[in-house]
Amino acid sequence: MKNSPNYLENLTFMDVINILNKCKISIIKNVFYISFITAIFSFILPKTFTAVAVLMPPGSQQDISILNAFSDSELPFGGLISKTEEEAMRLIAILKSRTVMETIIKKYNLIEFYKAENIEEALKSLADHVSLEIEEEGTLSIKAHVSTGWLHYDKDELKVRELSAEIANEFVNQLDIVNKRLQTEQAVHQRKFLGERYGENLMDLIKAEEKLKQFKENHNIISIESQTRTAIESAAALKNQILINEVQKGVVSRKLKLNHPEIIGIEDEIRELTVKLHEIEYGRDTSENVRGNLFLVLSEIPQIDADLTRLTREVDIQSTLFIYLTQQYEDAKIQEAKNTPTIQLLDPAVTPIKKSSPKRLLMVFIMALITFVFSSIYALIKVIYAPGDNL
Repeated sequence: MKNSPNYLENLTFMDVINILNKCKISIIKNVFYISFITAIFSFILPKTFTAVAVLMPPGSQQDISILNAFSDSELPFGGLISKTEEEAMRLIAILKSRTVMETIIKKYNLIEFYKAENIEEALKSLADHVSLEIEEEGTLSIKAHVSTGWLHYDKDELKVRELSAEIANEFVNQLDIVNKRLQTEQAVHQRKFLGERYGENLMDLIKAEEKLKQFKENHNIISIESQTRTAIESAAALKNQILINEVQKGVVSRKLKLNHPEIIGIEDEIRELTVKLHEIEYGRDTSENVRGNLFLVLSEIPQIDADLTRLTREVDIQSTLFIYLTQQYEDAKIQEAKNTPTIQLLDPAVTPIKKSSPKRLLMVFIMALITFVFSSIYALIKVIYAPGDNL
C-alpha cells in the first residue's frame, strides 16, 4: 500500500517530481483560473491615490528653555532631545488635533464621502487615511490616501486624485493657521507678562539708583578709591609730623625747661596733629561727623566699601535685567504683530497620476504562488494516499 510507512520513508525527490508531472495539467489549470479570477477582482477593487506634501519643521520661536540650553552643553544629559524632532512632533500633534481634522472634514464634506454616520466616524476614517512621518532628513511628510468606490467612472477617479492633493495641501494650510494662532497667543501672554515685569524692574532700578545716590551723599563719596588713598596719605603725613615733633620735643627738652614756650608750642602742635589724625582714623565725636569733608574715616572704609559694592551690584543687576527685559518685550510685541508664514513648505502636494494601491501584478503573483503550492500539496496527498494507484 502506498500509505504504508515504508513507502513514505522510501519516497524520493524524483518520485515527488514524477507525481507533480502527472498532475501538472490540473495544477496549471488551478493556477490559471485563480490568477485570472484574481486579475479580474483586482480591476474592480477600489483604487487608492496618495498625494504627498513635504515640509521642513521651522526652528522654535520660543525662548530657549533650561533643558534646551543643557542639550547644547557638554553635561552628561546634554543632547538627549533633538530640537528638530521635538518641533516635528509638535507639528504632528497639531495635525492630529480634532480642530484641524474637523475643519478638513467640513470643508470637503468627508462625512458623506466616507459614508459615515456622524463626525466621530468621519474623524476615524480620515485619521486612518492620513500618514504623518518624520523622514531621515528631518523633513515632515503628509500623505493623504483617498480611495474610489468598487465600481466607478473615470470622472470619479479624477475627482479622487484631485481630492487627495487638496486634502494634503489643506493639512499644510491648517497647520500654518493653527501654529500661527498658537504662537500669537503665546506672544500675547508673553508680552503681557514681560510688560508687567518690565514695569516692576523699572521701579526696582529707580529705587536701587536712589539708594546708591543717597548713600554716596551721606558719606560724601565721589571716588572711594581716590578718597581712600587721600585719607591714607593724609593720615601717614600727620603721623610722620607727629613723630618729627616728638623728636624735636625730646631734643629741646634737654636744653630747656618743660615750661619753656618753645616746648609748650611743640606740645600744642602734637596735640592738634593727634586730634586731626584721630578724626581721619575714627571720625569726629560731634554729630557733624564727616559730612562736608572729602576725607573718609579710615575705620569706616571697609564697611562703606562693602555697602557701596552691594548697592552698586544691585544697580548693575537691575540695569542688566532692564536691558534684557526691554529686548524681550520688544521681541514679544514683534511676534504678536507679525503675520508671516510659520511653515516652510518644501514640496506641495500634486495630483497623483498613478494609484498607490491595489498592486495588481503583485496580487496575481502572490495568488498564483499560493495556488501552485496548495495544488501541489493536494496532488501529492491525493496520489500518495489513493488506494490501488502506482507510480
